Amino acid sequence: MERIRLLLERFSENEETVRRLVATDARFDRLCDEYRKVTDLLDELEPEVRRLKERRTWLEEELLTRIEGYQPR
Repeated sequence: MERIRLLLERFSENEETVRRLVATDARFDRLCDEYRKVTDLLDELEPEVRRLKERRTWLEEELLTRIEGYQPR
């Protein structure tokens, strides 16, 4: 089942239990679906988060350069 592939990768040692719960427990099945959606969203956002972190690092360097070079008048 593609829908629980990520969960099975994460908890491979419990594959049989995961499959049984998906088939018999509606609440567990919904949690699996939400896990997949959240994981997919994080994967989509990761490049943007990385870009923003790089921008923040650049800004910190620029700010520190100005702070260290500040000459009171």
